[in-house]
Amino acid sequence: MRGGAGDTVTARVTVHNRGPAWVASLGAGAPVATVRFQAPQGTTVVGLPEDDCWRQAPAPEGPSVTTYYCRTPNTPLDKASHALDVRLRIDRVVPGARTTVATLNDNWELPISKFDPNLRNNTAAIVVNG
Repeated sequence: MRGGAGDTVTARVTVHNRGPAWVASLGAGAPVATVRFQAPQGTTVVGLPEDDCWRQAPAPEGPSVTTYYCRTPNTPLDKASHALDVRLRIDRVVPGARTTVATLNDNWELPISKFDPNLRNNTAAIVVNG
């Protein structure tokens, strides 16, 4: 996506269930996956989907970057997708600014590794002014 300083752009982050099966947390109703990302350099997150998203402030001893998390629904059917629209404000133009979006394998009841044989393809990039 492209924009200038002061512009607001929307990054659509989509989680796909490529099948061949559907996954569900019917008993607990827990989300099947959690998506983790940070704002690309030179940008600020100014809008997250209201349901099931939150931010984690930076740790005092670590890098000063806020991490964002969003949960997927509890029943992603075979071949279904779930999109999250993340609004970013471009504070300063940084050519090729990017961040990695990852689907985490962190649900204790239903870890992704139980039904996804290839965890290596659970990441993508958000690129601004690339």
